[in-house]
Amino acid sequence: MANESHIRRVTLFALRLAPIAPIVLALWWLSMPAYAWLVGQVAGLLLKIAGGYPIEHVVVKAGGFLNTDTTLGFDLGGRTPATPVSWVVTNVAVYVALVLATRRITWKQRLRALAIGSAILAATHVTHIVVFFHFAKAIARDPQIPTAIAQIFITLPFLLWIVLAYLRTDAGPEGPSTRRP
Repeated sequence: MANESHIRRVTLFALRLAPIAPIVLALWWLSMPAYAWLVGQVAGLLLKIAGGYPIEHVVVKAGGFLNTDTTLGFDLGGRTPATPVSWVVTNVAVYVALVLATRRITWKQRLRALAIGSAILAATHVTHIVVFFHFAKAIARDPQIPTAIAQIFITLPFLLWIVLAYLRTDAGPEGPSTRRP
């Protein structure tokens, strides 16, 4: 009986998530060039100050369906190394969709989870860009490292959701637990 209840709760969560996720993804991808520019500004400043790179300005090129081929680069005075950013930053949309689909948390809790989780994800995006730019040659020689880091980026929205929207509020996909301590 309890197993049926759990299956029902998970199914209802999936049914709420299904229409929310594509809408959030589309809106996120449409705003990706602006977000890439903002993250690029912060990463560029860190690279310029801490790494001594002669970055003149951030170069964002939107491309692909819904900007999914957007690239971020840094003008180094005639040379502009660039990298695709959509595969790195799309995890924000996944996180937002998960939090929005979670029932029985107040809007205050939801907004708090969205703010904290989004800030953490943005910090990881900046860190990712700084590290990958600084170590580009080493990464080109040993591409297994980016694959491992990509796995972290894939799971991070789910971990943040569990911690910030699920555990902190005692609410799962269907809301507060009815179990007694």
